[in-house]
Amino acid sequence: MTPVHVTGLALWTPGYASLGAWAKGEHDDKVVDCACAWVPARLLRGASRFTRMLGEAADQATRDANGDPKTIATVYGSDYGEIETMVVLLDTIFRGDGQLSPMRFKNSVHNASSGLCSIGQGNQSFSTALAAGKRTFEASMLEAMALLEERGGSVVVSIADDVLPEPLLKLEGWEALAIGIVLSREAPAESVIGTLSNLSVDEASTARATSFRGRPLSPRLLSTTSAAALPLFDALIDREAGRYALAPGEPDALAVTLTPGARTAV
Repeated sequence: MTPVHVTGLALWTPGYASLGAWAKGEHDDKVVDCACAWVPARLLRGASRFTRMLGEAADQATRDANGDPKTIATVYGSDYGEIETMVVLLDTIFRGDGQLSPMRFKNSVHNASSGLCSIGQGNQSFSTALAAGKRTFEASMLEAMALLEERGGSVVVSIADDVLPEPLLKLEGWEALAIGIVLSREAPAESVIGTLSNLSVDEASTARATSFRGRPLSPRLLSTTSAAALPLFDALIDREAGRYALAPGEPDALAVTLTPGARTAV
């Protein structure tokens, strides 16, 4: 694998509007939703918070990298995708009048965020949406790295899952969390947060996170798909070189070697 540079990072979760607030532990009860500025309000009508979370993380990470939202390639990932909207549609079919809302239907597909953000920014570059369960961060990073190997340039990876709706909440409960990371083949040294290299299976690499910058994290938050990125994010912020798994705690996890760059993350 050709080394790739991390040039932008983002995080959104209820109570924390940005990675900076999260890293500093600056909780704000007023943060319960995100704007998703990439998409005009008229296009966001009927969109779920999940869709806005993905767009928000991609927006924040791209701005952090000084990237162009109209040309950057995008990879969106989640465990369940647009499950809230899908549950509403299924409820309408089986317990309602069976008349599905066209607006809800168009927002129910797995790549809804990809479509809305691409349309909102007029971005005709590569975009895809993935679902790989607990290994979604790993799969999405691999997709992004393969894309950079083929085409070069930059790609923003956005991973999110929202709180599951009933009745699925009884099966698996987690908190809402979205992360964003921009990878680039070439970048000025002063813009590089860290460089990732030596992609390979590594059983000895990082385990699942239990804390972030020494702050204990709840089991509900750690059970989200996006939490797989937290050990790498922690290392990027604290400038800790080493091997980091892209699917911490999973068998045969791919891992990368992190070399800190010239730029601080937050």
